[in-house]
Amino acid sequence: MVDTSLEGKEYSPFTFEVDRSKIKELCMAIGDNNPLFFDKEYAIKQGYKDTPAPLTFATVMNFWGNPEIWDRMKEIGIDIKRLLHAKEEYEYFSPIYPGDILKGVMSVDSIRSSSLMDMVTFKSTFTRDGEVVLIAKMTIVVMQQ
Repeated sequence: MVDTSLEGKEYSPFTFEVDRSKIKELCMAIGDNNPLFFDKEYAIKQGYKDTPAPLTFATVMNFWGNPEIWDRMKEIGIDIKRLLHAKEEYEYFSPIYPGDILKGVMSVDSIRSSSLMDMVTFKSTFTRDGEVVLIAKMTIVVMQQ
């Protein structure tokens, strides 16, 4: 069972530099061959300053930029062997581009606990030069034994 007293806890910030190759890797992994994510000239013609990161790129940033995420889950009582992914939410305020250096801060947004399962939502806020560019929420479910 998770420690519900940790709802609202904010963890130390982390930094993630957006790399063009990571954008391409994600697109290839999910089968998205949209030239917007691969061809800088095409992206510029579409009104972007470079190839933007796809909408689900926040997950890459959370796990590659914050590898301690697994330890954070364990600290609040999550048995990661029993973890199920429930949903992701993304609120973009600005496109994210290769070369951006983002500061991420993860917090425990909410915890719901019952005798059958725990539901935990983590919120990561990403800023570029002090300005919020993205708020990403990840909800997981942990079934009780």
